[in-house]
Amino acid sequence: MKRTLPDADTVKAAIDTVLSQAAATGRRPTVTAVERHLGIPHATFHRHYHDLIDTHFRARGPAPAPPDEKSRDRTETNLQRLRQENTDLRRTLVLYEEAIRQLTLQNAALRQGATIHPLPSRVRTGPGPG
Repeated sequence: MKRTLPDADTVKAAIDTVLSQAAATGRRPTVTAVERHLGIPHATFHRHYHDLIDTHFRARGPAPAPPDEKSRDRTETNLQRLRQENTDLRRTLVLYEEAIRQLTLQNAALRQGATIHPLPSRVRTGPGPG
C-alpha cells in the first residue's frame, strides 16, 4: 500500500514548527525532527523534499556561531593533552616491546639449556590426611 506524502506547504509548516520549537527550547533544529514531526522516513523525506531542506530549512535556521575564545582555548588545551598522552603511550609501547624481546630471549636460552631432573617419588604409607 502506497502512502500519500504531504504537500510542500505541509512540509514548510512542519519546518516552521520545528524551528520555532528549537528556538523556544534553545536546541539546534534538525531535519530529523522535521521527519519525525511528519512521520516520514529519512530516505523518503530526502528523496522528495531535498529542495525544501536547502531553501526553507537551512536558509531559515540559525547560522552556526563562530567558536569563541574560551572554546578555542579549551580545544587547544585538549589537543595538547591528547598529544602528550599519545607521546607517553608510544614510550610505554617501546618499553613493553623491549621487555617482551628480553623475555623471549631468556625463554629461548632456558629452553635450550634446560636439564630436567626428576624428583624422587614419595612413598605413601597408611591413609592420607583427610
